[in-house]
Amino acid sequence: MKRTPIYIAFFVLFALACLCSSQSPSATPQKVGDNTTVPNAASTAPAIQVYKIGDVIQVGASTVALNSASIDASNILHANFTIENKGSKELNVSSILLFEAKGNDGTKLEQEIIDCESGSLDGTVLPGDKLKGNICWHGVTSDSVKIYYQANLFSSSQNTVVWEVKK
Repeated sequence: MKRTPIYIAFFVLFALACLCSSQSPSATPQKVGDNTTVPNAASTAPAIQVYKIGDVIQVGASTVALNSASIDASNILHANFTIENKGSKELNVSSILLFEAKGNDGTKLEQEIIDCESGSLDGTVLPGDKLKGNICWHGVTSDSVKIYYQANLFSSSQNTVVWEVKK
């Protein structure tokens, strides 16, 4: 019984994990503040493009739009999206893998499945087709929330679409 294929598979998975989690080797840690001071955002990070409800954003061979969003009395964020595949290959959409929401303090919200409208935003979108659905998150404790969509898990953060929703 040969075990060579098992070792090769393990090595390939290990190499992929290292590639996905590696950072730039020239990045040197540098203190920019402490917990009692807030660094000047303008000097430390590039500006993030924040979109509004209703904007249609082109990301690669697809478009995405946040059709509507609201935060209810139970502090659940309800969001409705449309994704259109304008490419020539099928597009796989996963609300859990491609979307996340954070409060304005950076706290990541957990997806709400039970108290969310029917019609999830999960599935395959064929070329020329659309997918419309809902995603909900619970635990909103701030006046505004940012929703993040990354069309490709392995692309850079420059391809991340950000919307802001206010109470």
